[in-house]
Amino acid sequence: MEKLEFAKALGEKIIKSQHDYFAVAKIEDLDHITNLKRIIVAISEYLKSEIVSEEEVDDTVEHFKRFSKTLYINNCIKIKDEDESEVEIREESEIWFDYIFENEKYPR
Repeated sequence: MEKLEFAKALGEKIIKSQHDYFAVAKIEDLDHITNLKRIIVAISEYLKSEIVSEEEVDDTVEHFKRFSKTLYINNCIKIKDEDESEVEIREESEIWFDYIFENEKYPR
């Protein structure tokens, strides 16, 4: 198995495991999303050190970010209150995830 394929498969497994722990342990969103970012950055640094092209590394980072965000949003929808709109929760969760992922802090 090629290093990039292995990194993608392992990365998805680690991200899913981290997410499952977040969902069960009720970890704060900030801690969870910044942990996901650290996992993604570590994998990208490894791939760069293994002479994987910058384009492939960037694509892999985006793949992991989308994968992580999808897990997060789906969990937010799963735990929403009955009177909350799924569309609204999806939109808010996406904004929340992106902000925390980029800034490593809660929005003000």
